[in-house]
Amino acid sequence: MARVTSESAAHPVVLDERARGTTVRVTAGTHVLVRLHNTYWSTPAGSNPQVLTPTGGDTTASAGCPPGQGCGISSARFTALQPGTALITAQRDSCGEAMRCSPGQGRYDVTVTVTRSRSGP
Repeated sequence: MARVTSESAAHPVVLDERARGTTVRVTAGTHVLVRLHNTYWSTPAGSNPQVLTPTGGDTTASAGCPPGQGCGISSARFTALQPGTALITAQRDSCGEAMRCSPGQGRYDVTVTVTRSRSGP
């Protein structure tokens, strides 16, 4: 399992399909943005709002997209509140027009571990 680390709350952590199955370590106060590049995905959701609270999310279709292509972005924003662990998940049933997803393609999950923010004197 791959690991992604962010030590700074000053810069948002942006996750996409490449982060699937990883563990991301962030400090309290960090903003996390999930951007999945297809409107077939459900809006990403967090499992523990006391650790990673949602601050918005939506699905935006691209203009001029042919029917059945799913062009657009499914996104969600979160803020890391306090130390702990939360899982961000999204699902999809279709991986293209009239194409069911093969095993492993229909679920997105990233584990987010929140640590205390580093504050210096």
